[in-house]
Amino acid sequence: MNPYPRQLKEVTEELLLTNKSVKLRDAVVRLHSIFSDITGIDIDGDVDAQSTILPNGKAISPKDAANCSLDFARTSKFLRGAYAALVKVYNRFPAERIEILYAGCGPFATLAIPLATQFSADRVQFTLLDIHCRSLDSATQIFQACGLRDHVRDYVQTDAAVYVHPRSPHMIITETMQRALEKESQVAITLNLAPLLREGGVFIPEKVTIDACLHNPRTEFTPGLPGLKDHLGPMETQRDRKYLGRLIELTTRSASSPPAVVLDIPRNADESLGLMLRTTIKVFESVVLEEYESGLTSPAIVHDFNWAGRKDRIEFVYSLGSEPGFRHRWVDGVTT
Repeated sequence: MNPYPRQLKEVTEELLLTNKSVKLRDAVVRLHSIFSDITGIDIDGDVDAQSTILPNGKAISPKDAANCSLDFARTSKFLRGAYAALVKVYNRFPAERIEILYAGCGPFATLAIPLATQFSADRVQFTLLDIHCRSLDSATQIFQACGLRDHVRDYVQTDAAVYVHPRSPHMIITETMQRALEKESQVAITLNLAPLLREGGVFIPEKVTIDACLHNPRTEFTPGLPGLKDHLGPMETQRDRKYLGRLIELTTRSASSPPAVVLDIPRNADESLGLMLRTTIKVFESVVLEEYESGLTSPAIVHDFNWAGRKDRIEFVYSLGSEPGFRHRWVDGVTT
């Protein structure tokens, strides 16, 4: 008897319903184990480990994409946000088959396969995109092994930053990012796909914000358990920071390349402080990945920042291209 459908449904319910960190961590380990058993992609294997550099950023390898599912806060919150969004879309379009475009699905299609256990194939259909053939083959194996093959309309091997979908999806999911929106192509993919979304549809994640601040390296990081908010290591009272301002809010309304942002530097700022970029991810409505909850929201230290040539302001520019991320430079306080 095929054990995978039952195991998958049990793990999915655990991820959607429990609020205990230990249980969530165990659930994502079981989910990874099920998918690894079906596909042969595991943590220690040397195959499937080749990333691909694209014109709009790096597409991490199938192995690395699979291992991302082990970040339990990331997996559980994205899955809960996607589920809440799908329920809303499902009810908003009661007479239609809901079409979901999942860009950068990876080999485990982590945000599609568990969702498919909660909705019938006659109402919810997925189109899966990935640049790696191995990822699409793996996702196909899992859908088939779990008895969910009818939930997939199509598998498309392509670069999601240039893909044009033939229909207007009710929902678009893309989780192709690292902290501070560096290296990977989340911004380029969002700019490309967001205009395709059906009116009244939902884009996941709903909003990604990056803020800049000065920080004291001696008090910023303390030993502690990574995970959900109630298990963070660093405590707010231990931090010595000076908030500078917001660099970007990435949403479906971001219709063009992010503009340059110029932020004032406090005159009394101590030159022993470093520069740090903070990431917050609003998956959907109240489902938010806060700072330090996940690898995606750990602060990004700007290592090439220095106080030499100090001026009144710092200009930040988000660069698209094969190495996306923020660049900065000192600028005078006088504007033209």
